[in-house]
Order: sequence, then structure tokens, then C-alpha cells
Amino acid sequence: MIMLTLFHWLAKTSLAIALRDSTWAFAIIEVIHLLTLAIFGGAVLMVDLRLLGIGLKTQSRSQVSRELFPIVLIGLGVMLVSGFLLLASGPMRYYYNPAFRIKLVLFTVATIFQIALQQRAGRAEEQQVRGFYIGAVVSLLLWLSIGLAGRAIGYV
Repeated sequence: MIMLTLFHWLAKTSLAIALRDSTWAFAIIEVIHLLTLAIFGGAVLMVDLRLLGIGLKTQSRSQVSRELFPIVLIGLGVMLVSGFLLLASGPMRYYYNPAFRIKLVLFTVATIFQIALQQRAGRAEEQQVRGFYIGAVVSLLLWLSIGLAGRAIGYV
């Protein structure tokens, strides 16, 4: 019930009204969201593939995790802001959408998991990082699931 009240409040804010009334705001924000997703997704994919022992073999697994961590964090930040703005453009439409709810839950789990995975992999010795195969697979599956849920939002 608190979430419904929050979404009703958001729908009445000047931000939501401005986004709803704008011809180009949603499209511009969506482009930013998707471009950031591509950068973020590329960084996550590179880390996970390296943890699986695929690609970037000239760099250690821990080095790849450490060096791409800032890109992952910045990508998450920009996606959160742009995602919130997309949500603000029609909060009630999203509130009743089951695919959106699934995406939010998966996004929360995947974000916590990715940060923990990269932090641990970045600090581990090279011999220890080889045990991160399952984590990389879980990470890839979580982010793929989020993408599928995101695509389903428009069709549910």
C-alpha cells in the first residue's frame, strides 16, 4: 500500500507532469538509458567472461574486475537515474505491470550480487579467482533475466 501511495505521489509531481507533457523527454531519456546499458552490459560481460576464463587472457581476472568496477558503478548510477526518470513519466502504468515488478526485484538482486562478485574477485589472488565460475554464470543469468523482463514491460 505504501508503494501505491508513493507512485500516486510521483505521478502528481511537476517532474512527472513535465516528462509526460514533453514531446522528446521520454525518447531522450530512453536513449541515455539504453546507451548506458550497453556500456554497463559490456563491462559486466567482460568481467564475467574473464572470470569464466574466456577473453582478455593477457590480464588477470582480478585486474579486469578491479579496472572495470568504476565503469560498472557509474553505469549503475546513470541507469538508476535514467530509469527513475522513465518511471516518473508514467508511474501508474509501471506500478500495475508485473514485468516491471519482476525487473525491479531482479535488478536489486543482480546489483548486490555483481558488486559483491566484483569486489571479491578484485581482491582475490589469481588462484582463488578461478573459483568464481559459478558467480559469473549466475551474474550473466541475472542480467539476461533483467533484460527479458525489461523487454516484457511493453507487452504485459
